[in-house]
Amino acid sequence: MFDHLSLGVRDLAAARRFYDAFLAPLGASLVSAADTELSYGPGGLAAQLYLYPVAGEQVAGRGAHLALTAPSRAAVDTAYALAVAHGATSVRPAGLHPDLAAGYYGAVLLDPDGNKLEIVAGTMH
Repeated sequence: MFDHLSLGVRDLAAARRFYDAFLAPLGASLVSAADTELSYGPGGLAAQLYLYPVAGEQVAGRGAHLALTAPSRAAVDTAYALAVAHGATSVRPAGLHPDLAAGYYGAVLLDPDGNKLEIVAGTMH
């Protein structure tokens, strides 16, 4: 259904350090980098996530939520740990969350710009 998504960030260089680390365990990496945009995709191939610098204090969309599929629980744990180490704020720690769904294993974080990110291994349904 989606071709790509984009998020606003305050500092593109800082966002690159964060997303390079965060996306690696999920199988995505940098596709292209320019002064005005970064793009990431599975295996560093087709870009599906774009980051753009935006001015101002509020860069995260109100209520925006990006959920990413992880290939394993270990990948959730690694991505979560790397995100926190690179400045993310934990909303829901990595682990089983049967209150959401049976078999759900994941985490929810805010990136350094306040964008809500979820990492999921297992089903939400």
